[in-house]
Amino acid sequence: MATLFDPAARAALGRRVDRLAPDAAGRWGRMTAHEMVCHVSDQLRVALGDLPTAPRPMFLTNRLLRELFVFVLPWPKGKVPTAPEMQSSRPGDWARDVAALRALLDRFGERPPNGAWAPHPAFGNLSGREWGRLCHRHTDYHLRQFGA
Repeated sequence: MATLFDPAARAALGRRVDRLAPDAAGRWGRMTAHEMVCHVSDQLRVALGDLPTAPRPMFLTNRLLRELFVFVLPWPKGKVPTAPEMQSSRPGDWARDVAALRALLDRFGERPPNGAWAPHPAFGNLSGREWGRLCHRHTDYHLRQFGA
């Protein structure tokens, strides 16, 4: 399973980020490419503990359901509710926002997976392994959304 802790997988995502264009059309959903870059960055900031979130207890805190969602099940294409904090950054300068995303990907991968990680607002406490897989899947999902 791909994870942000794998340098090769992280580098591959970085190359795809570099191929994004600010005017790329989404294949699904309502976000623009620039909003997506900020959204993915926000999720990484949550995982790293830079962006605190309020817990939203729901069924996904159940370990089995969380494992299915994070590691197994395909994700729906379209509007999936997310924590408002993960949509809190607003697009500014394209190059600066893309560079910030690249830096966050690297920062994430440099942290020890067995260290302390911030809780996810919907999934609760996640291990580094779970965060690494979830953030990889999330980034890949949105890059595919914009053809990168």
